[in-house]
Amino acid sequence: MHRSRFIAFVVALLATLAVLPAPAHAAAAAGGVIEGTLTTADGSAPVAGARLQIKAYSGTPSYLLPEAVTDESGHYRLEPMPAGRYRIGFYFAESGDQLWAPHKTRETAATWYTVTDGGTTVVNDSLFPTGDLDVTFKNADGPITAFCADASGDYFVRAGCTTTGILNLTGLRSGRYVVMVQAEGETAVSPAWATITTGALTTITVTKR
Repeated sequence: MHRSRFIAFVVALLATLAVLPAPAHAAAAAGGVIEGTLTTADGSAPVAGARLQIKAYSGTPSYLLPEAVTDESGHYRLEPMPAGRYRIGFYFAESGDQLWAPHKTRETAATWYTVTDGGTTVVNDSLFPTGDLDVTFKNADGPITAFCADASGDYFVRAGCTTTGILNLTGLRSGRYVVMVQAEGETAVSPAWATITTGALTTITVTKR
């Protein structure tokens, strides 16, 4: 008799649980998605290999957030992203440059993008327009073929060395740069200034006086 009552109680309990509504957190999607595409400055080609940077408004540590790198089509996808507000940036390991959406050099100037549970936020961007720089170096005796130089601008630096007498620095964002040259046996070389124009090649000669 007792066993029959116990079985009946269990059956009734299971039937009750089956019709109870699911918890709200189970019904809602856990987090959302941020995705987009990175292209060249003119939008004609994708940019692969850029590592995504994420800044959470809530202060959530970046190591708790998803990671991504743009693929061959320039596309990336970050998921799951907890609901909230985020700044999205791109880091280029080869040059050390950063780009924060939309089209900013600094994270503090970037836009906050909102992510909702179950939603998709699209953040596309493109590279800054750039120009190139050719550097030559000479002293009182004439041109020097072997030297190194760096060009420093607003959050952008390019550096290199040459043994041909001409150092070509590519991919500099338009603007004004200070150029420093170093060569064996040459000291106290004064810096020079160069103005980079989008899509153009700028040439300067640094002279040790």
